[in-house]
Amino acid sequence: MTIFRTMAIPTMMLLAIGSTVSVPSAAQPVKMAPRPAKTLDIAGIRPGMKGADAVVLLQKTGWTVSADPGNSWLEVVEEAVARRRNEIPPTSARSGVYDYNAAKGEETVRVNIVPTPDGGRVGLVQYRAPQAGRSHEQIRAEVISRYGPSIYGPRQRVLIAPQGKDGETMSLEVDSTGMRLTLSPSSAADREARALVDRAVTARLGAVGTSF
Repeated sequence: MTIFRTMAIPTMMLLAIGSTVSVPSAAQPVKMAPRPAKTLDIAGIRPGMKGADAVVLLQKTGWTVSADPGNSWLEVVEEAVARRRNEIPPTSARSGVYDYNAAKGEETVRVNIVPTPDGGRVGLVQYRAPQAGRSHEQIRAEVISRYGPSIYGPRQRVLIAPQGKDGETMSLEVDSTGMRLTLSPSSAADREARALVDRAVTARLGAVGTSF
């Protein structure tokens, strides 16, 4: 027969044990990172501004600007209508602008244009320049002082990725050819651009997917 014995625990020991057990406290509020306070731009150009305004600004600040042809708003809608109908899109006359290329000495800026009913808006913006004797660390420090700290840790060749108040992000890459800054629109802006085309197509063909 197995005999179980009980043993009294001295009061002082109970007090000692109790003092080491932490009582759960009220949940502390989680500190959120401060929301970015400024919009980001490259040479004054930022996502969402009108393409025509971007060209005027670049020319005023000493950049030589040329354009690469692309689809106009009407051509984008025509292609989307054809895809909705499962038809081959018509051959585009490319009467719009795909991007603007600006040059000033050894610096270049490329401004991608998203077709819109009002003549096109700025999408992706890229800037390139030689290292000009600067190290990666020096360029990174210059970019941080201009745009603010990174929202990501160091990743391979991407040295910094600050975020603007509208959700746009700036990334920096440095390699043997020099430095490249890329300013990307927010994901919300990309979704709205696609939705704008979809609404135009629906206006042409009527609503679908409502018979369930």
